[in-house]
Amino acid sequence: MTANLTIETFPNEAAADYIRGKAVADPKNFGNLPDQLKQRAFTVAGIEQLDVLRRIRDAVARLPESASWDEAKRDIASEISPYTGGDMKAARARAEHTLRIHGFQAYAVARHQQQMETADIFPYWKYVTVGDARVRPAHAALDGKVLRANDSWWKTHYPPWDWGCRCIVEQLDEEDAKAIGITDSADMPTPQRSDNFAFDPTNASIDIEKYRKDAMFKDDADWKLKFVTPAKNVKMETMDGRRMNMWQYSLEQTAKRTLRTLSEGTNAIKARFETAAVISGKTGKRLTFALGDKSHTDIKIPKDEDAIVVHTHPSGSSAPSYADLKSFLDIANGREMFHYIAGVPHPKTRRPMRIRRVVVTGKPVPESLRKEMEKLDRQLKSPDEMKRVLANIQKTVVMRRLKAAGCVEWESEI
Repeated sequence: MTANLTIETFPNEAAADYIRGKAVADPKNFGNLPDQLKQRAFTVAGIEQLDVLRRIRDAVARLPESASWDEAKRDIASEISPYTGGDMKAARARAEHTLRIHGFQAYAVARHQQQMETADIFPYWKYVTVGDARVRPAHAALDGKVLRANDSWWKTHYPPWDWGCRCIVEQLDEEDAKAIGITDSADMPTPQRSDNFAFDPTNASIDIEKYRKDAMFKDDADWKLKFVTPAKNVKMETMDGRRMNMWQYSLEQTAKRTLRTLSEGTNAIKARFETAAVISGKTGKRLTFALGDKSHTDIKIPKDEDAIVVHTHPSGSSAPSYADLKSFLDIANGREMFHYIAGVPHPKTRRPMRIRRVVVTGKPVPESLRKEMEKLDRQLKSPDEMKRVLANIQKTVVMRRLKAAGCVEWESEI
């Protein structure tokens, strides 16, 4: 029995999420990025304005949200036309190319997820081309080839594996696969894809630690030269409109992944203890891990380390506390530093984990505010119960003053 899936412009929530989840990036240095980052970025040659790129990305995302191909193409062409000197024919051609690349990739990721979920029923995949005169010889050579779904060959040649690729993958059960003929992995052609093209549906998210291990970089210097430096040179904008470079974005993804690791199935979370980890801002490595009590975690960072700190709140709240801010300021010691707080819901609930980014800007705390914090610390430890109650109320005021002074910043949940 064969399960057929074709490329069509049908509503697909997973495909739309994949497109909107891409960070828009200026194309100037995009070609220097490693594949791991290219796949998670959206760019259009010749357009450096991030707001324009965002509108084009969202127009592509409307395709799997129910917009017609012609509607999406028209909207994209109108954004591109100023960059073609008003030549609408050229703008429409570039719009078509953009839709095919990013739209087909999004459908492929969604389709791959569906196929992996049913791989126990259909454990073989068949490569299928469109079959017309436009199919390139390298792609035509793959037509009809059958391999196991878990074969590593698909990591580099699951379509669309090159610019303009229109091929698809069909699922097969074992009976049909044997009837067609299963190709030995060693006998499969491995045509090279074009420069600057990156697509692997099995790895649609950024995992710096895994990429570092898999790519076998020689040392930290090699890693920084080939991954960190090019990533720092690409300016980008996240889905919620925050602007940063690709390296900062990669670190944020690592921070989120680390928080999920800390919050899933650990004894600390079951016991409702806080946990924390430190990630190197220079290499992305996890440096330390700490287990705290129900309200606090102590961490230490080398003075010369550019680090990111992540920690969990078993209470479920991702909002920073006064103790958090005071600890963050002490750890930063006058440097800019990023912290990510995860509000971890109780294991018995089904609420999602909530994450918030807190930034210590490096701006010194005003002397009057510093003295107020010292006084507050004494009152919080006072044997006088009324003083402690008033101090707990005053903590909120001090937090607001720290934010107003520009010493710390925190955003809505990300």
